[in-house]
Amino acid sequence: MRKIVTLVYALVVTSCWAQEPTDGAARAIRARSEMAESCRTKAKPISDSTSYGACIMRNGSVSGINEDERFAMHSVMKFPQALYVADYLSRKGLALDDTIVVDKADLMQDTWSPMLKQFEGKKALNSIRACSRSAELMQASLSSRLLAAFSYAELLGLSLGQSDNNACELLFKYCGKPKAVEKYMRKLGFHDIHIRMTEEQMHRNPAKAIENSSTPTEMVRLFEWFYHHKDDNPYLTFIWKAMADCSTGQERIPAAIPVGAHIVHKTGTGFPLPEGVQDMNDAGIILMPDGSHTIIAVFTTNSPSETIIANIARQLLAQ
Repeated sequence: MRKIVTLVYALVVTSCWAQEPTDGAARAIRARSEMAESCRTKAKPISDSTSYGACIMRNGSVSGINEDERFAMHSVMKFPQALYVADYLSRKGLALDDTIVVDKADLMQDTWSPMLKQFEGKKALNSIRACSRSAELMQASLSSRLLAAFSYAELLGLSLGQSDNNACELLFKYCGKPKAVEKYMRKLGFHDIHIRMTEEQMHRNPAKAIENSSTPTEMVRLFEWFYHHKDDNPYLTFIWKAMADCSTGQERIPAAIPVGAHIVHKTGTGFPLPEGVQDMNDAGIILMPDGSHTIIAVFTTNSPSETIIANIARQLLAQ
């Protein structure tokens, strides 16, 4: 079983990474391979229930530990969903500021959802298009309901920047179900990203979260694809900005990046267990002060603290 490492392991990793030779690319690659195997062998467990996988990409070179193992993405799933939504809006000729009307009563109330606060004091909106037999009947049916119009830009911003579960659910409802998102991932060439569950389905049965899974390597590859395509259209550019403004997980990878660097990332957090642990993830692109970029993905299961992700990210960056 994959394990979160103790301080002893952290020292071993640091020692291993410090031994990379400098007299040739071939020797460096061989040394990194030997280092990874050595560190796996010497890793010590801190608990029987905590595990992790991590991957880093720099200059097209990928390395990591347990990087090809499958982990539940949790809200990291909202990143590949957003890429699909960008493709959907483009194909359908929809603009980011096009809106949908949402009834608060139709949303999950006991979940993480900052958008719920935006309904207060709002009634039937002028942007509602008449679809009843008469405007009077429609107005009567809506008079007691709390409604708000949300643009696709707002939903994407809430889903990516604040990890809003209802915003994610609405994007599934109006743009395409999980199987459509997974099909789009296959179209792009990513076969280790699996999306089978909506937020509502996972809310009803938390054990189903593993149905939305990825390997750290595949998530790093998807972020690399995004880095090279972020300027292809206004939808992808908007997603880039929303993830650059992400307000969640500041004690995760953001806490490990160098001074002067910036990060474009998406976090994911599982349902808490009685033991005080939960899955915690983070993945994204670090924009270095020198103009280069580094991509990191860290997935943990049953983690006692999000600072573990920061520690793993520091170790990856120290290579």
